[in-house]
Amino acid sequence: MHTDTQADRAEERLPKRLLAAMILIAIFALSLSSYVALTRSFQYQTRDEGPNAGYAVELAAGRLPTIDTPVTTDGHRYPLVVEGLGTMADEPHRHIWTANHPPLYYLMSLPLVATAEALEAPQVMVVGMRLINAVGSALCVLLVGLIAFELTRRPATAFLATGISASCTVLVTAGGHIANDGVAVAASSLMLLGTIKIIDRGLSRKRLALVALAGVAAASAKAPGVLTVVLCGAAIALALHLEDRSRRGALRALVASGVATGVPGLATGWFYVRNIILYGDPTATEALLSKFERQPNGTWWQVATDASLWVDWFERLWAPLLAEGFVVVVDALAVVAITGLLVLFLRGRTAGSPGDAWRSSGWLLLGAHALVVLGNLIGFVSSGGNANDRYLMPLMPLLASSLAIGLIAIVDVIPIGSPLTRVHLAAAGITLALGVYGFMIFDWFVNSKIYGGRLPNSDSRGAEVVVAAGLMCGLAAVCLMAWSARSKTARQPLPARPNHVGHSRTRTHTRARRRRQRSSHA
Repeated sequence: MHTDTQADRAEERLPKRLLAAMILIAIFALSLSSYVALTRSFQYQTRDEGPNAGYAVELAAGRLPTIDTPVTTDGHRYPLVVEGLGTMADEPHRHIWTANHPPLYYLMSLPLVATAEALEAPQVMVVGMRLINAVGSALCVLLVGLIAFELTRRPATAFLATGISASCTVLVTAGGHIANDGVAVAASSLMLLGTIKIIDRGLSRKRLALVALAGVAAASAKAPGVLTVVLCGAAIALALHLEDRSRRGALRALVASGVATGVPGLATGWFYVRNIILYGDPTATEALLSKFERQPNGTWWQVATDASLWVDWFERLWAPLLAEGFVVVVDALAVVAITGLLVLFLRGRTAGSPGDAWRSSGWLLLGAHALVVLGNLIGFVSSGGNANDRYLMPLMPLLASSLAIGLIAIVDVIPIGSPLTRVHLAAAGITLALGVYGFMIFDWFVNSKIYGGRLPNSDSRGAEVVVAAGLMCGLAAVCLMAWSARSKTARQPLPARPNHVGHSRTRTHTRARRRRQRSSHA
């Protein structure tokens, strides 16, 4: 099993200042989601909050619900949930139709259900379950930056990818509701990150344990997480087999892949077997479509080739359906990024350090993951399901990293100042602009009619303080990145001579590695 040397860790370690800046950006996104969680009225159908809350209530009573289990009617203990029942036009929508998903998110919510009952404060359960989702969405923002750094090894690109994901409306607003999306996408992103580390840096016990545990969380949070588990297991097996094609290497690849997929399978397989027994398929998709009498939206190919659908999905990630005035910003972001990617292609180079942005095999994994997610989503929509923008959240690592590389590529060709200073300042400036855009969308959303009122007894002032703190964190992150550019420029070394200490260390590290290889062969 691979063990990192001290030199390996020194070369590949994430800069502490960059990590701090990305965490601050994630806190900014968390503050906006928290405001929604603390203040918005209970959204029964539009965000599935009613059935999701009902799922947790059933688990608290020691019962695992089905898609036909009625939502609780106990108006004394759960008044907000019961009040929402009256807004439903038909009986199927008064059921826990989200029971096709595994119970991790709802198990995490059980302490909140118990606390709300003990304190006779029903709002504790609602706000608490929302905040769990908000934290998951914020973790996704951070993980996007970590994945971008793993792919490109450029701090500026990683920071910008974090800022792009934090400006995503879906991650911010949907993160403030009772839903399992935040936990699910964070777990899937963590598994992708761990798998990329194994593919690019080698297998170690810690990395394999990270992938296995993240796989358990992904498969336990939402049904599509199973696809991520299977894909990552296959990627690990293929990468390790290509690294060592001997019989011992094949066994090593098989064992590692077995751990990555077997541990999640043993932990969560029972639930999907239950779905098959109850509904005929692991995700209960057909049963749900029949329950709500959904009609097909066309063939798989018709949906896949509907260009307007793809444009609409992309735009809705950054601009709500009714916020048409903000779409121009989204389109401009895409046009500039695509132009930058085209520049990279035409110049025959990439945006690495310099030239490594696309060399990571992790891009193949993210690309395959995107195809799996989109293929599954197209099948769902063609069968009659809603084209919900939340379902695209798992694509954020690939989408934000690609957009960040394209934007930085444009900056790379601008002949002004030091290249290192230029890209760091550009990353800081673009992230600041995206943060302002994200806050404008947030302000529009909060003051729009679709916000739907306020939670009873909600503390608006306290929620505003949370947002103010988040804004300060976002501004601090931008300043930290700009300061990083200045300090790096001040310390920029002179061109190295052939006998520079860096070359000596490289030669020493190479000789040590060769000695280890000879001893292992011996």
